[in-house]
Parts: sequence; structure tokens; C-alpha cells
Amino acid sequence: MDHPHIITLIGIAWDSLSDMCVVLEFMDGGDLRTLLTSYEEAKHPVGFDKQKATIALHVCEALTYLHSLMPPDIHRDLKSRNLLLNRNFEAKLTDFGISKERLDQTMTAGVGTSLWMAPEVMLGEKYDVKADIFSLGVVLSELDVHTLPYTQAKKTKPCFHGA
Repeated sequence: MDHPHIITLIGIAWDSLSDMCVVLEFMDGGDLRTLLTSYEEAKHPVGFDKQKATIALHVCEALTYLHSLMPPDIHRDLKSRNLLLNRNFEAKLTDFGISKERLDQTMTAGVGTSLWMAPEVMLGEKYDVKADIFSLGVVLSELDVHTLPYTQAKKTKPCFHGA
């Protein structure tokens, strides 16, 4: 894959199939989750600013590239830890360990990380590139409020109506 917002594979070395090493492009800004945790701890204002909007745009561009390949490539594990930043806050998508070219119309294997996972993937139903778009929405919520997905849901009591 060759895209400015997808991490570059430098090379692979191995002694055996069970002893492999992958060398990827170095991103000196760390991952997005670490940045957002530091924002939360420093009480950085929530909401979108130019920096966050640019990060979001980079992720969208990477997904557009993946999904426009023939056949489309589904990342299947889009989350803030899999978005690396350089010192200029340019974002690159990484961790293609479970990405898969879509060889048929849909897949059913429940893979990915549950907090970012589309409902159809969680339920083991058929899914396609739209599952990555669901995960993108979760990442956008992280960019907005700096917290892990559904953090506030855990702190509120359920509201029941009826008898």
C-alpha cells in the first residue's frame, strides 16, 4: 500500500515462520490514544480544533484509499491506538494484522476491538467497509472529548420508564 496516511512498511526479516520481525516507518508523535489521554489529564478543551480536524481528515483519506482498492480492503481494527502521529500531528493508519481484502461481498468473523466495533461485527453478522466507518465515528468521538468510548455511559445510571 502506498498512501501518505498509511504507515510505510520498511522491511521484514525472519529466521523462521515463527520468528519474524516487521520494520515500519517511525512516527515520533506516538499514537492518538496517548495524545488524547494527555489532553484529558491537562484539561485541554474538548471539541474540535484545527489540529484534531486535520487528524480526522488524514484518517478519512486513509480509509478512502483502502476502501477504493479493488477489491476493497477493510481495516477491521480502526481505533485510536492504531493511529500514529508524527511531531507535526500528521496521522497514519497502522496495524493491518487483521485487515482483509474483501474477496466476497461481506465477512462474518468477529474481529477487532469491541469498543470500536460495529454492531454487525459484534453480532457475527455479515459486514463490509461500513464497519470501518462505524469505527471512524467512535474515533471521532474520542477526538472530540478525549476519553475512551462509552466512558460516560459507564458513569450514568440507566433510566427505566414504565411499571
